[in-house]
Amino acid sequence: MYKIIGGDQQQYGPVSADEIRRWITQGRANAQTMAWAEGAPEWKPLSAFPEFADLLGAAAPLAAATPAAGTRLLTPEELLARDYDLDIGNCLSRGWQLLKLHFWPIVGISLLVGICIFVINQLLGLLTRPAINDMVYHHHVSPGGIGIILAISFLSTPLYTILIAGLYRYYIALIRGEPAGVGTAFSGFGPAIGHLVLLGLATGFLNLIAFCLCVLPGIYTSVAWMFAIPLVIDRGLGFWQAMELSRRLVTRHWFLVFALVLVVGLVSVAGVIACCVGLLATVPLGWMSLMYAYEDIFGRRTA
Repeated sequence: MYKIIGGDQQQYGPVSADEIRRWITQGRANAQTMAWAEGAPEWKPLSAFPEFADLLGAAAPLAAATPAAGTRLLTPEELLARDYDLDIGNCLSRGWQLLKLHFWPIVGISLLVGICIFVINQLLGLLTRPAINDMVYHHHVSPGGIGIILAISFLSTPLYTILIAGLYRYYIALIRGEPAGVGTAFSGFGPAIGHLVLLGLATGFLNLIAFCLCVLPGIYTSVAWMFAIPLVIDRGLGFWQAMELSRRLVTRHWFLVFALVLVVGLVSVAGVIACCVGLLATVPLGWMSLMYAYEDIFGRRTA
């Protein structure tokens, strides 16, 4: 007997091997569909099960390019009218399986986006360094210097938002079995760029105010708006609608989402401990786990 994670990111089963084979032929399951066999220690993609190799060889190319049959995206109103479950361990497990399945493309593309962010940081550092050096070495704090540092930090947020949005879209495409490549990872510079810029400015400004007032409100808003970026790049929502939809749904299980964020942070720390080389795998793993959580909360559902 088997259980699978369907295209709507829900568990189905236990079902027989014959039922799985029928779903494959119908396009409801593909090579990347995560499955668990009775008595197995972990979830694996169907491509790892030799008993389905004959069908997947023919069905996978077609199925991987389209969403699972019989599913659709719920409207914001439908999402707000329902509740959801979030399994942190399952998000990490599926992220790990996806990382193993596409290890080098995921690591390479994630590293490329990371290098772009690093270069931007260095360029912005050249602009703020004189003001910082003046404060540190000459103990001279001027309103103009502080203004330059805050302005550059504030205006840089949209750039990071655009780059992270593209990377999130890349992970989401892999999760759904859609075509994904370097172009996908930089899709933040596409039609959604306007709302991503506004999203970066709005969240950066409001989070700054929240942290200045008190640390706790800042932590709350940072977690509550966690899924605003994928809602803009994936669903095409306006920046404010995305922020509100993310906040309202996350707030229902805020501590659970916060726990997921902490676990993702610990996974990244584990990469630092592994001589920093582990970050090449642990950072994408953490972000993909967040995108699996996004799919569980906002993803497709059976029509």
